[in-house]
Amino acid sequence: MDPLDNDEQLLWSGRPERPQRWFPEHFIMLFGTLALVGILGTWVAIHDSPEAFFALFTGLPGFLVITHAQLQRRRSRTYATTYLVTDQRIIFATRWQSGVEYRWVRFSRLGPPRVKVDEHGIGTITFGKSGRQPDPHTRASFAPDLRAIADARRVAGLIAGAQHGPPRS
Repeated sequence: MDPLDNDEQLLWSGRPERPQRWFPEHFIMLFGTLALVGILGTWVAIHDSPEAFFALFTGLPGFLVITHAQLQRRRSRTYATTYLVTDQRIIFATRWQSGVEYRWVRFSRLGPPRVKVDEHGIGTITFGKSGRQPDPHTRASFAPDLRAIADARRVAGLIAGAQHGPPRS
């Protein structure tokens, strides 16, 4: 299945160049673990009961397993995604074992592109809030960020040019 409409022109396609740095997520996991240990440890110290010890030793691993699973799901989506920038929209194609999932957002629903680039030219393009209501025909109900792409400034320029291009009928 071709994700492009008949009158659409592909301007750029690419994938994340390297894995996203996951330090913020790991920091949250560490902080959450320490907070949970503190809360449950205080409860154990106050109540000194078998139930309190059980809660401490089951709650903590459960929290770590759930948080780790969320990180893995986020990483899996990043590694499986390809970005397609056309003259009308951005398409996010994610290849799963069960098939390919397409999400897209039209430029008319996005604010101007903002670029954050590292020293190697690899960067992330974000759009912020456009202040517009979601398009009922758009399958994407997410914040469209193009993460860890090479030559992010050039791609942002392509997007900005397409946003301000000739109006479509």
